[in-house]
Amino acid sequence: MAESRRPVGQYQSLQRGLQILQIVQDRGRMLISEVSEELGIPLSTVYRYATVLKQSGFALEIDGYLIPGERLTEHSEHSPHLVSLASTVLKRLRVESGMSAVLAVRVNITAMCLAAELAHPRHRVSFSPGVVRSLYAGATALPLLAHAPDRVVRELLETELRPYTNATLTPEIVAPYLEQVRREGFAVSYGQVTPGMTGVGVPVLLDGKCLCSLSLVGGEYLGTDGLDQAVTLLKQGATELVARLPTNTRNEIWVGSND
Repeated sequence: MAESRRPVGQYQSLQRGLQILQIVQDRGRMLISEVSEELGIPLSTVYRYATVLKQSGFALEIDGYLIPGERLTEHSEHSPHLVSLASTVLKRLRVESGMSAVLAVRVNITAMCLAAELAHPRHRVSFSPGVVRSLYAGATALPLLAHAPDRVVRELLETELRPYTNATLTPEIVAPYLEQVRREGFAVSYGQVTPGMTGVGVPVLLDGKCLCSLSLVGGEYLGTDGLDQAVTLLKQGATELVARLPTNTRNEIWVGSND
């Protein structure tokens, strides 16, 4: 008797999981409490499903919100290809700058680190491969937000922006700063995510869309000359990365999601 009931229970469990996936995919992001209320599923049950979905890559959690994971985003299967193409660029940036070099992409309303070349074995950056982070803080993420669709920027600014440090940009500063990033072609961060860390980042643009971002991260304050050098290296790296893309696959590589 128990065996005859098991398929029914498994079907109901699968159905609940799909319901949660669907509503998060449709809304873009939701608090777990909102999912529970909308679907009429106990909060503890939603937490259990959310844990499984996050572990399997179908959902991400950032600042308390559930968002669709990498497996549900367009062209996510091509991210290893992008990492491979960027490997030489990241290594050159690390060697020539003496800083850690980072490659990241936008996944819905978050930034995801795909690869990093550390300046030295003991240098640890908080934004390491596989880590997701909000788009409004740090020189790696801000170029992605600056070139995201208006809908993404608007949705992000309509929510509470949790400060990582005292230097994290406040909501009223984010929008004007994004304009500056678009105008100047780079973002700078002094301790916005991790106290004492400096970052410089640029967008990698392809046919008017932001393919990814390249950034340099270190523990030293950059003066004017140091900043100019970092920006020059990064812009050269962005140009080199775009040139490395095979012509027949340029439209198949990660260009964002749900735009």
